[in-house]
Amino acid sequence: MDVDTTAEHAGRGKDGQGQRRSYRDIRREQHAIVRQELLDRFGEDGRIDAHEDPIRWRRAVRTNAVTGPLYRVVVAVPGLALIIAGIPMVPLIGPGWAVIFIGLFLWSTEFLWARRVTQFVKAEVKAFDQYVRALPWKAKIPMLLLSAAFGWFCFWVALLITGVPGWAPDRVEELLLRVPGLRRA
Repeated sequence: MDVDTTAEHAGRGKDGQGQRRSYRDIRREQHAIVRQELLDRFGEDGRIDAHEDPIRWRRAVRTNAVTGPLYRVVVAVPGLALIIAGIPMVPLIGPGWAVIFIGLFLWSTEFLWARRVTQFVKAEVKAFDQYVRALPWKAKIPMLLLSAAFGWFCFWVALLITGVPGWAPDRVEELLLRVPGLRRA
């Protein structure tokens, strides 16, 4: 299925006849859309051109021979710090993936490879979202149950490592301490 015939169905997990489209077709369509967005934004050479930056203050900073490279470092260091801070948050309690993606999005303002990664993630998330929206409820319920079980498992492993925090409400702490393997922090 090429992009021209699927363009009319963009944003939906069903075709013109109301039939659910395959995940592969939806995914291919979303990746074609983000590839075209990258091509439209950065052209054939695939470079983030400082002279075409839509934000005036950033364009002034990036086009200057002294501040341009310094600005890239100023963007790179906090982006790296966010990603490093987010990695241990993924298995532990905290917004790990959100922090990692914020760091990656920060990098994507200056580095094309990071922009490609964020566009890839965007296409994958949109494709999965469209596919799942088109599924019947009887197929969504097991996915919801598996997601909840996986979330609980991650929460349990985090509490297994760190212990049940003392700041938790007494009733919650009592319930959590009944779970096998968990102890006070």
